[in-house]
Amino acid sequence: MGLLTDSEAIEKSLKIVYKDGMKSLLVRPGSGIKEVPFHKVEGKAYNFSSIAGRGGAVSGNFLNAKRKAGEKGLQAEYSVEPGAIWASYTVLKTELAAAKTNLGAYMPIFKRDFYRATTALRQTLSMSLYGRGYGEVAVLGTAITSAAVDDVVNITMDKCATTKLDVDSEIVIKATIGAAEENATNEAIVIGILPGYSGVKVKITKAGTSAAGSVICLKGSTIPGTTKPILPLGLDAWLPIAYGRENPAGTTDWDDFIGTTFCGQNRSAAVDRMAGGFYKPASSSEKIYEALENALLLDRMQGGNGDIILMNMEDRAALAQQLQNAGTQYMSSTESTKSRKVNVGIENVGVTQVTNFIDFIVDDVDCPKGKFYIGDRSAWEMLIWASKQDQNKNDGISTLEPGKEEPESVDAPSFDDYTSKLNIDDYITIQDGVDTWRGPGVSVHLGFIGSLAVTDTSAWVVGLIPAASYSNVLGYSS
Repeated sequence: MGLLTDSEAIEKSLKIVYKDGMKSLLVRPGSGIKEVPFHKVEGKAYNFSSIAGRGGAVSGNFLNAKRKAGEKGLQAEYSVEPGAIWASYTVLKTELAAAKTNLGAYMPIFKRDFYRATTALRQTLSMSLYGRGYGEVAVLGTAITSAAVDDVVNITMDKCATTKLDVDSEIVIKATIGAAEENATNEAIVIGILPGYSGVKVKITKAGTSAAGSVICLKGSTIPGTTKPILPLGLDAWLPIAYGRENPAGTTDWDDFIGTTFCGQNRSAAVDRMAGGFYKPASSSEKIYEALENALLLDRMQGGNGDIILMNMEDRAALAQQLQNAGTQYMSSTESTKSRKVNVGIENVGVTQVTNFIDFIVDDVDCPKGKFYIGDRSAWEMLIWASKQDQNKNDGISTLEPGKEEPESVDAPSFDDYTSKLNIDDYITIQDGVDTWRGPGVSVHLGFIGSLAVTDTSAWVVGLIPAASYSNVLGYSS
């Protein structure tokens, strides 16, 4: 057999390393995105129907129930278009030498290097789970005053937001999340991480002044010349908290925001169903666990299971401290969701809990500090645009003639294999002829083309962690 071309050697090596699927190349360890089911789809857009009306179509009188269903029991069809994230890696001729011939054992040269080279893609995808597709990182806490090109500036932010960036990350600072990148007040490149992950040190690449409360985004997250995002949609797009879901004094900002068409729908018709429930604490003195309990009640009132809670790692630590200090029945975090008995202070007297919401918490560094999500695991999925042609080759169901096996007993590929298993061929592009100072090489591009879809927004609730001000919570002020 002849020698393999560079492209063939790379493709075969990658196929061997990721023969059982490549979800590990896309999912950041420890991130909330690992909880999302992946679903392969095709076409220009993915359409699905979801509830758009409120409940209440029930009565002992059939005619009453029928009338209410006609008035409020409505459906809406969403049309989701894909976003995109790309990562590239250059492979040198010297790296290909060990995997060049068919007689060799195709050494998995990418098992380490290619995985490390695509770290930023996993980081960005995990971050985008909580955004609107604009590469949102954090809210600017301290104003940048008259910064000139090449000035070095320290930008402080919570430690979890800092982990969304790395040295050489390019950022833009905009007045609002949805502003065009061309209108950014500052642009910069990260040159270092501040001690204790308290922020980043940047070198200014576009001079200007940025007000406190501006939004820091990854550069290249908006289609040039437009305000349309490039990155995948995330939870803040489906379950917004903008302006605390009310108009700031003297404005119609919230009405304008929620009235803007989203995936083909105007969500102002039934906000709590089409944009999910929203819980804002009554006061800053409310405890985090009280806010979670109240938001969980809202989720279950709207028909959700409330079987997953996503929150920031630092907020999760504050919750644990509150629980320890308060001595409530939620004394520990375990992986068990079985009923449990908890003593309430009198010997041999106890109460039984059906579930403990602590068991459902997933703490994630990428979830913006100051807010949390409660939802239904069956009501969201990560859509990935990829080929599913093999699904049509053989459905595995025999004609039901006398003596034939029942369809359920036929040994055929499962539907999940077609819809959720990710094949490396669909996500890599290989280009020859790349020159470097160390010699010629080959570029390997890994692309994620997809978007989050909350398939039943009424089964989800977004809530705020009790605080005196929410201006620094990402997604609140713009």
